[in-house]
Amino acid sequence: MAFLIGPLYSISARRSRRYLAVLSWLLCHLGARAAKFGDLGASLLQVKADPHDTLSLIPQPKTVRDPLSEQRQGHVTLNKACDPPPGPRNQRTTNRRTGRLELHELRYDAPSAPPALRAALGDVLGATPGASGAAAGLRLMLQEEAEDFHPEGYRLNVSEEGIALEASTEHGLFNGLMTLRQLMVHRADSEGGGWSLQKVEIEDAPEFAWRGLMLDVSRHFFSPTAVKHLLKTMALFKMNHFHWHLTDDQGWRFPVAKYPNLIRLGAHRRATQQGHSSATDGRPYNHSYTEEEIHEVLSLAESLYIEVVPEFDIPGHSQALIASYPEMGNADSAARWSPEVATHFGALQYTLSPSERSVNFTKDVLSEMAQLFQASPYVHIGGDEVPTAQWEHSPSAMAVARKEHVSLKRLEGMMLGKAAEHLHGLGRKAVVWDDAMESGGHLPDDAVVMIWRSWEGLEKLGNRAFAQGHSVVLAPQAYTYLDQWQDRTHSHFDAIGGFLPLSTVYASPTHAGRAHVLGIQGQLWSEYIREGSRNLDYMAWPRGCALAEVGWSGEGRGRFRDFRQRLAKRLEDFKLYDINLGEM
Repeated sequence: MAFLIGPLYSISARRSRRYLAVLSWLLCHLGARAAKFGDLGASLLQVKADPHDTLSLIPQPKTVRDPLSEQRQGHVTLNKACDPPPGPRNQRTTNRRTGRLELHELRYDAPSAPPALRAALGDVLGATPGASGAAAGLRLMLQEEAEDFHPEGYRLNVSEEGIALEASTEHGLFNGLMTLRQLMVHRADSEGGGWSLQKVEIEDAPEFAWRGLMLDVSRHFFSPTAVKHLLKTMALFKMNHFHWHLTDDQGWRFPVAKYPNLIRLGAHRRATQQGHSSATDGRPYNHSYTEEEIHEVLSLAESLYIEVVPEFDIPGHSQALIASYPEMGNADSAARWSPEVATHFGALQYTLSPSERSVNFTKDVLSEMAQLFQASPYVHIGGDEVPTAQWEHSPSAMAVARKEHVSLKRLEGMMLGKAAEHLHGLGRKAVVWDDAMESGGHLPDDAVVMIWRSWEGLEKLGNRAFAQGHSVVLAPQAYTYLDQWQDRTHSHFDAIGGFLPLSTVYASPTHAGRAHVLGIQGQLWSEYIREGSRNLDYMAWPRGCALAEVGWSGEGRGRFRDFRQRLAKRLEDFKLYDINLGEM
């Protein structure tokens, strides 16, 4: 395979390794697995020869042009089987005339790359150095001083001279590589196979910085392999935030060294609700992640330029926590106190005690979470659906309310405020569900509100967040809750209810009153996503593709009909990456 990778300029060894992991992942699918592509008998992308036809790219780039259309119609062809390359003087002429690039072996041209990158190129890709200054192939240009680039933006030019990709950040280069991946069409009709790329110039950048998915692993657990599969699929469509809902009433899923019972007891429930009935299956359910598994997921996410946002949900949705450490709950609110990890779904009654002991417990957990998720600038602390019934029957909770001069309802705000301030001291930003804005507490200005209660009105909630000084991420239930039915026949997997077809997701709003909108994300609540990774894929895609384009293009996105046509031309992508596609 002979892509010639242009100079990488002054990239540190650590950043080079991260960049290389991205390139390795891309080239693995475009080169080493070319035989598998041939077996599919169809192209990755059915690109029409006319460059003025819409490219089947998702998300659709902002600017696609062919300034030399009379001279440049057609495709650049990269053949696997071709004659040995001519000498340097003739190689450029040959490439200019035929657009042929040798893919027999991987060669790179990176004379200024540090030793760590050179070693990784050999160890990870099996690459060998090519002749310095070779003319053909893929040239990557990191223009760190350029001021006209969006941090995630890129420029991609495919011509007879080869492929030129430039950006001001590695993330921008990665986004360009994801577009390049979609442009490459396998040519089963050419001798020895090979690839065809339409000649094109693309200048692109996202509208919103936050484009993501949330995965609930408490109600039903998803293995590290399943999570990695989801991340890789997200990256294909330039999604860059993964919200990991790690705790809830039905199970605790990440280790906390200071409180081992959270895993020993909190990860285990004796049974699980059967479908939509009140019955349970009677089967023990015990799952959690190790630190090593979490690090593996985080390492992959970093290589894919995806920020991971872990969630520790407080003060409600805490039954698994309280089952692990009963003293952290409102033990004096009931004559009998024997909490267990929840076996049924729904918003349940267990809340953390507002005592100093529970507040300190929360801070301890957040400190360990920040240490485990070191690269995560955001930590989600919940704040949704917090019942007050136990506080109303707890003498100690009422005493705290009197001491703090707050109502029982505002105990939630007090606890969230202390948690958010603790995160602020750790250099992290808190994220809360929009219910938290009604709790009466004080959140730091850099706290982010995730708007989910669409029935309250996005404008109303956005204006409230603006008044309180918070940016928002849009997660409205009516548009982004991907646990809802997507077909009226209900012929595949189960769902929580409702109806959320692809067209509705694509129509997702991107404004919320006067609030500063960071972006948008889809929610994969897992009460009824219980049949593993295939079930998860089915609920996430292609609706996640629609959200990816909404987040990338904002109000500038095209018509749904156009999006659906482009999506139909990408079906082989989903087959190639073993993605179980949902309803179109």
